[in-house]
Parts: sequence; C-alpha cells; structure tokens
Amino acid sequence: MLERVIFPHEQERRLLEERRKEKDREKRREIEKKLISLYVYVGEYFKMSRPDPKQAKLYLQKALRYNPSHAIANYRLAHIYYGEKEYAKAVYHFERALSEQADGELNDTQRMLSHMILVNCSLLLASKSLQTIKELEDSLYDEELVERYRGEILLQRMEDFERALYCIVTPTGRDIVAEERYFAEQEKCLPHEVQLLIENDRDGLFVRYGGGEWISLDCTSFYLVALLLHSERPLTGDEIHKTLVFSFLESEVTEAAIRKMVERLRNRLLFWESIIETTHIGNRVVRRRRPDVTYRIFCRASDVFPWEQ
Repeated sequence: MLERVIFPHEQERRLLEERRKEKDREKRREIEKKLISLYVYVGEYFKMSRPDPKQAKLYLQKALRYNPSHAIANYRLAHIYYGEKEYAKAVYHFERALSEQADGELNDTQRMLSHMILVNCSLLLASKSLQTIKELEDSLYDEELVERYRGEILLQRMEDFERALYCIVTPTGRDIVAEERYFAEQEKCLPHEVQLLIENDRDGLFVRYGGGEWISLDCTSFYLVALLLHSERPLTGDEIHKTLVFSFLESEVTEAAIRKMVERLRNRLLFWESIIETTHIGNRVVRRRRPDVTYRIFCRASDVFPWEQ
C-alpha cells in the first residue's frame, strides 16, 4: 500500500504511453530519460529511506533496461548485490558505474566507496575460487595445461589467504569482517550471549558470557563448548565423542573422559547452567544450548570447527 503512495504509477503509465506513441527517435529518448529518472528516484527511496532491497532492485533494474550505463543506477544496484553476498554481480555493476563510458559520474565519495567495496568483493571471490580449486584437485583435468597456469596464480593456498581474514561465526553462519569491526564487536556482548575467542598469535582460547571476564580454556574444552553451542539439537555423549574427539581432534579420549570434562567445565564456568541445558532422551543424557542463548565465535577464516569436518 505504501508503495502506491510513494511511487507515481500514473506518471509511469503516462510516460510509457507517450513513449509508445512517439515516432521521433530523439523525443522518445527524452521520454526514456524521464522514465529512468523516475525509476532511479524510487529505487533510491527503497534502498535508503525505506529499506526494501527487493523493491529497490526492481526499479533500478527497470532503469538499467533503458540505459545499462547509468552510473547511479549501477552504483545503487551494486550496493544491494553486495549486501546480498552476490559479489560477482556487485563487481559487474560497480565497474559499470566507474567506467569512463558510464552515463553520468559518481561523486568522489561514491567513487571511493565503490573501490573500497570492490576490494572486499575481489577477496571474497578469490576465497571462493581457491576453495573450488581445492575441491577439484581429485577430478579429471588436463594436468599439463593446468600446471602451466598454476604458476601464474598469485596466491597458491587458500589457507594462506584465509589466515589474513577475520571471521565471526554465529548460528546463521560465517561472516568475513574487517579488522576494525572484528575488534569492535568483541566489546559488544548481549546479556544472553556467549563469546568464544581464538587468539591465533598467542594460541589463546577464551570464553565469556554476558560481557563478563574472559576465561581461558584448553583446546578440548573450548571446542566442546563451541560444539554444544552450535548444535541445534541435543547431543549425547556418544555423538560428542564421535564429532569432537574421533573426527576432529583425532585423539584417544574416552566417553568417560568427556563426562569428566563436562563436570570440570560445569565447575569452572559459573554460567554453565545458564547456557547449556541438560535433559534426558530415554535413559540417555543429552546436552544443548539453551533456547534463549546465542553465541559468536571470533576467529580467522582459516579456523575450522568440529561440525565442519
């Protein structure tokens, strides 16, 4: 309903009708310019004033159908694609907005932001390609041809690339973030949020709850807490043992040792009962994150977790 108030449909219909009837090429172009301005205006409204990416994208795409080189329409659409993690599409439209052939010109702030976001898009696309290369290593390909080009890759190993990237893991997935945001986010802790921190430089593993003090943990305890927080369903001792110890840590730890570890954590972390729920399924003890608790893990993009093995 609000869209009908904001968007002048009558003006669009009138311009489209005028364009359909107009035979003179130059006059048709003038009408199209008015249509483009209308679409860009509404697209900007739905991008910035009343955020609705779906509607904003619809109108900006309409503008680009009439003028694919329109600088501002490409710039706004690129931002939307970046927010949707459609990095290749974002690169395409930022490049069109910055092109010397673009219709119109971005101001200095828009140009600066375009290049800054292009850096992020390029890195994230490179990370995805490196992961794909790794996955294809066991496939059938022309080894001679591939080896000829392998030496041209500026960065050979995904691990080397990801070690430089900061990452925040949440129940919804992984987010690659800038260094400044990575450290700023650690200063924010919600009342029912568990934060886990991997300090790679010092091999430190820490946990805290509700903005309290950081508590140091050993490797097995840290990943046990992470696994229980991540799981969307209750885990039995056997499932914890298989996922954490057998598959991830590859160490000779028994289920009895896991039970003792849980007891030590219960005593060491005074907030344990506030974050982990212990119940029974039949005669088996199961544990999971409490429904009102959330978590964030601060790490490098190269760090892996038990559920990713």
